[in-house]
Amino acid sequence: MHPSHPRTSPLESALPRMTVKCLAGVEAMDPVLPAWQAAAERVDARLPYCGPAFVVAMLRAYHSDDAPVLVHLAREGRAEGVLPLIERPLKRLGQTIRESGFPFNPNAIINDPLIRPDAAGAHVATLAELLSAAFGSGAETLILDHLPDPLAASFAEAAERIGARADPPLPARSLYYTRFDGGWEEFLGSRSRNHRWQIRKALKALGASSDVTIDRLSSRADIAAALPDWFAVEAASWQGGDPASAMTDRDRAFHALLVETLPPGQLGDLWIVRFSGRPVAALRMLGADRQVSVHTMHFDAAERGRAPGLMAFVTMMRAACDEGLDEVDMHGNTDFFARWATGSRAHQSIRIYRPGFRGVALQKCRRAIRGWRLAKGR
Repeated sequence: MHPSHPRTSPLESALPRMTVKCLAGVEAMDPVLPAWQAAAERVDARLPYCGPAFVVAMLRAYHSDDAPVLVHLAREGRAEGVLPLIERPLKRLGQTIRESGFPFNPNAIINDPLIRPDAAGAHVATLAELLSAAFGSGAETLILDHLPDPLAASFAEAAERIGARADPPLPARSLYYTRFDGGWEEFLGSRSRNHRWQIRKALKALGASSDVTIDRLSSRADIAAALPDWFAVEAASWQGGDPASAMTDRDRAFHALLVETLPPGQLGDLWIVRFSGRPVAALRMLGADRQVSVHTMHFDAAERGRAPGLMAFVTMMRAACDEGLDEVDMHGNTDFFARWATGSRAHQSIRIYRPGFRGVALQKCRRAIRGWRLAKGR
């Protein structure tokens, strides 16, 4: 993707004094980060995942070689829409398609681009402007994956406004969360009998085991100092033993960068369970307004029988409830999280093709390839 010059929106009559910029390269994004952060805090966004600190940390750690671009729309100096993109080229029939999309890495679980809501459907006009700028910067197709369910349909409507075609939105991840509507005992009462037994067993083991300690680290300095312990637990976990799931140097750099750059309200906590001083479980939680979110969870596979991961999770959940938080966002869809959840949020993915003949041809080609694969049972 290539940078475009700042331009005035053609929708200026509806949304006056609007400008759209395509900022190419992470350093070029620096001037708009304060406005992006301020806007993210004003809207109902999935902080910290749509905020500048998290997104820029992903771009720095994983995507410096993927031509990162930030499409930034502002009105009267206030950020109205932010679309972070990287190049994600596709190879089809010996041809390279210049596809761009959201950051794609082990920590990009959801994508909730900042779109400031307005009355009378003006947010669709904002999306149309963002799409137009993204295609103007060189993309042939856009893959917008793991969007909150209603937003994919809005992007499809925005694509139609600029004369672009879109595939129908497809289901993506459904992620669990827990809402607290009362105290800890009320929450326990909403769980199954077997789950209540497991929770009470873990709490009893905590109280009876003299060699078990749980540290809750909340300051930037304390979390940074404990990164080696966290990474040691990960290396001893089942994820660490699987080459497809184990942390890489980029992952570790990303986590360290988050500790350096997340705003205080999003920094969250690092919970570490120790057996006789040795770290055996690590639970990294990120913060937002009246909620916390699971970022990573690991335990030493050799200590599975004593369930140190459950000890960490039970302790965190009880603390969140006792402190009056509204929600724990599981940020995942495992069976373990399902047992704790009171609900889930659906997400969708959508692919959009650039306006004009090239976009029409690309969509037809993709449909033909998909039909051939289905006919062949592939």
